[in-house]
Amino acid sequence: MSATDASLLASVDARTKLAGSNKMEILLFSLGTRETFGINVFKVREVSQTPAITKTPNMPFGVQGVLSLRGNIIPVISLASFVDPERGQHKFDTMIVTEFNKSTQAFLVDSVDHIIRVDWDRVRAPENMMMSGS
Repeated sequence: MSATDASLLASVDARTKLAGSNKMEILLFSLGTRETFGINVFKVREVSQTPAITKTPNMPFGVQGVLSLRGNIIPVISLASFVDPERGQHKFDTMIVTEFNKSTQAFLVDSVDHIIRVDWDRVRAPENMMMSGS
């Protein structure tokens, strides 16, 4: 077994053990404001540059359009629209593709920082900020 294979197996083993513990890993990202946000790594499918987004009529607030990702059409959501509606119109070059309840979507973000590991008991519910713009 090569050193690279051993390193990869150690990383997979650490993440597998994490699933059975009271810890989670969070991918930290920014929306171009002073705040830092995070998402459970287990919900992230990929992080990539934002491709061309197709605008469609009558999209709900915060949805910038759709894109084709490996043959699947997924909605593209500007999280910044919910935090700062003016910032939500900004062109974001980075997207986080996530999967929740068998639904795939892309979130536009300003930048992705790093991954942290935290105890579940330190995680707080977010404030109710998703009401703006509705």
